[in-house]
Amino acid sequence: MVRMKNREIGEIAYRFKTSDLSGEPREKTALLINPPVYDTQYWAEWSQPYGLLRIARLLGDLGYKRREFFDFMEARGKHERGERGKHERGEKGEKRVVARRRIAPGESFVEKNTPAPKAPPYRIEKEGQCLELWKYHFGKSWDEFDAWLDERGFTVDSPPDEVWIGAVMSYWWESARDLVGRLRRRWGNKKPLILLGGIYPSIAPQHAAEFVRPDIVVQGEVEEANDLWPDLSLYEAPPSYAIITPARGCPFNCAYCAQLTINAGMRKVRYRPVKDILAEMQTAQDTYGIKDFAFYADFLLWDHEQNLQPLLEALIADDSRFYRLYAPEGLDSKFLSQSQRLVDLLKEANLQKIYLPCESIDDHYLRQLNRRHVKLEHFVQAARMCERAGFDLRHMDVNAFVLYGLPGERIDDVVKSVLFVSEIVGSIIPMLFTPVPSTALYHRYLPYFQERGWDEDLHMLNGKLYPFLYMNEGSVSDYVDLQRLMYALNSHYRSRSFQIFGDSMVSRAFRHNMRNGFEDFVNSYKQEESRNWRKMAGDVEPDGVRVGGHETG
Repeated sequence: MVRMKNREIGEIAYRFKTSDLSGEPREKTALLINPPVYDTQYWAEWSQPYGLLRIARLLGDLGYKRREFFDFMEARGKHERGERGKHERGEKGEKRVVARRRIAPGESFVEKNTPAPKAPPYRIEKEGQCLELWKYHFGKSWDEFDAWLDERGFTVDSPPDEVWIGAVMSYWWESARDLVGRLRRRWGNKKPLILLGGIYPSIAPQHAAEFVRPDIVVQGEVEEANDLWPDLSLYEAPPSYAIITPARGCPFNCAYCAQLTINAGMRKVRYRPVKDILAEMQTAQDTYGIKDFAFYADFLLWDHEQNLQPLLEALIADDSRFYRLYAPEGLDSKFLSQSQRLVDLLKEANLQKIYLPCESIDDHYLRQLNRRHVKLEHFVQAARMCERAGFDLRHMDVNAFVLYGLPGERIDDVVKSVLFVSEIVGSIIPMLFTPVPSTALYHRYLPYFQERGWDEDLHMLNGKLYPFLYMNEGSVSDYVDLQRLMYALNSHYRSRSFQIFGDSMVSRAFRHNMRNGFEDFVNSYKQEESRNWRKMAGDVEPDGVRVGGHETG
């Protein structure tokens, strides 16, 4: 078996290089795996493990004898398209979906394949209120994985030389633990070298070494793979989209972002040549018929005049091809607001949707998050420029991320941010905040996490479980109502959402009735109705009679 030189199980490799591996590449077989997801919800868009696929390309370039790839999250159907919120359909008309099965919080699948019957939910409790959230295994099943291994000849007696696992979110760490444990059980003493890389082991390497226990925890970048094209040929069915990484690095250090840890502490933005990006897109289209390309970068708009704009201009100039572009992680509103030319090019190059971050309308709070370079005026200006370029506001062409669930936030501030964003762009993307290991904000609240054991149970930091609920002023129902408010404001009828602060008679009447005492009128009837129901139930006696020690009259 192949081993790292002079290393132990669970050892952390900083600045990892494939030259550290023993054995001749032409004699080695590598198995690459994208694990399943354990979560309460999962959005099955743009989930391609492009980092792992770049590693696959690297191993191919090194001359590995054999490479096999299993993606638990591969799904049939097509991904979401940006045209009026519709979905592109697969051959049978289905929307892209990922299978799911309910599992119990804390349940392990190292030694079993099937979830326990009647799995209980998470219970989020505060001050007598409770929210139940079901946990699921998203992706292909363990039975499917075992059958695939057998089919590929990776039997108990025939393990691969190396297993490369890509792990993304730190709060999904449990599936990586189960995967490594199952591989250990399957091959017993004939152990392949197991390497764990990706965002999770990069931002929490000690946690990965202790609780997942691969042979090697790869912390940070594998630099020799950074600029390689993901190897899409390993998919059995041609992929319907591709993810493009045009740049790496960010000059800023926001308190909630781990990019500095992932990028080895470097703030310098490193770009790929425009010609190389174009060649990658053209090859993906010629080989697989791909028209949809999602751009993922730490800071896509940095120095855009020398990098992104020439790429957009080249795409526009090529009349022989058709592309649909996406930027799911959003575009920095300050840099976008500085160039109408850039926004016009994005529209002309067929960017399907604009996503703008608007974490809060409170600039003071943004400074606490070390987001000093962004101000509310940038968001407003960027939205106006998007509209001038031809993106429709209030029609989901332009969307805004609203971050909530942050420590110390006030419900009133979140509501104001929601109303403001709804008024400016008309489409809100709710973003529940997740504290990320290695960030300044995570370390600031580490004692709070340690008190609850969440520095080990990283899945409990999932924003969907409201980790800061217990220190914030809002109740369980308050946070549920925040989501209801955002979804209500996002509702569309005849292609537009309602504009509370608009100029229509309906908008003016709505605002007038919010401040003219109409609430008292409504409450008077609600109270009377409640009183009548209590009388019917026998809980209230006629006026003047004591009930439970209190006067009713």
